[in-house]
Amino acid sequence: MIVRAFALLAGLTIAAAAHAQTLADVKMIAFGGATNLPVWYALEKGLFEKEGLRLTLDQTPGSKEQFADIMAGKYQFSSTAFDNIVAYTEGQGAVKYDGFDVVAVLGVHSGLNSVVARPEIKSWTDIKGKTLSVDALTSGYATVLYQILQTKGIAKDKDYKVISVGSSDARSKSLRDNTAQMAIIGSPQDLAMQKEGFNILADASAELGDYQGSVYAIRRGYGKSNERETLAFMRAIMAAHDAVFADRAGAIAVLGKRTRGFSPEDLNALYERMTGPGGLSKGAALNPKGVDMVLKLRSVYGAAQGPTPPASRYIDTSFAERAVKK
Repeated sequence: MIVRAFALLAGLTIAAAAHAQTLADVKMIAFGGATNLPVWYALEKGLFEKEGLRLTLDQTPGSKEQFADIMAGKYQFSSTAFDNIVAYTEGQGAVKYDGFDVVAVLGVHSGLNSVVARPEIKSWTDIKGKTLSVDALTSGYATVLYQILQTKGIAKDKDYKVISVGSSDARSKSLRDNTAQMAIIGSPQDLAMQKEGFNILADASAELGDYQGSVYAIRRGYGKSNERETLAFMRAIMAAHDAVFADRAGAIAVLGKRTRGFSPEDLNALYERMTGPGGLSKGAALNPKGVDMVLKLRSVYGAAQGPTPPASRYIDTSFAERAVKK
């Protein structure tokens, strides 16, 4: 019996090692924040391994660094603002790349961001003569903030200044340091700052309606050359998005593990925000109306104003179609 037990243990060990060797190593780069909940859930629940992948998730300090890493081949998958993809495709990003071929393949959320202001900024007019901080001046969620302020009668290039600082963490720091007085901040940083006495003046999705916020993206060339890994990643992500909606307790447990300083009540509120209007996309689906809104704002606030090309220039739905057929 002892011999058989050792033989069984050895067999299981060999099988586990063989399975580990068959996993394809892939890397993903994303901004920080709770919008990573589906990826965290997939990591915690082994959904990537189920699809034959071993995924590493890293956090980027900003879109400039993110796209430099993607174009250098350091990462195969990313989560970024859809607006960033449009800007870089049109050569309007922080850096121009020959052969830029990053496209959106799935949706993350429809605008999970808040307009956060310093404690002394209690109304929209208080921002006049002050400074906004953004990731990049003409892309990302900067255009969202410009549009919201425009609807409040606060004009760009007239009533306020703008500085580029990078990610949500960097924008939060700029408010705390008082180098800026207003910014678009993602969750859970927005809720944490509200507890510190900062003011949430608006929910971005409530102000704009349909808006394609962050997306999952790949390089077209990588997707074509590595279809197995690409489709496996997408199946895991789509399953994770659906599981976050179906498994409330499990999703909140993942949030609690991956974030710090939040009470059970805070985590429940954060989950409600993540799965409510303007929140995470069911099935990681892209929002066509939201895509149109992004392109509309770019035609007004982008580096090259005027009509934009069709959405198909920035999106490739063929990978998702093949992923669900398996």
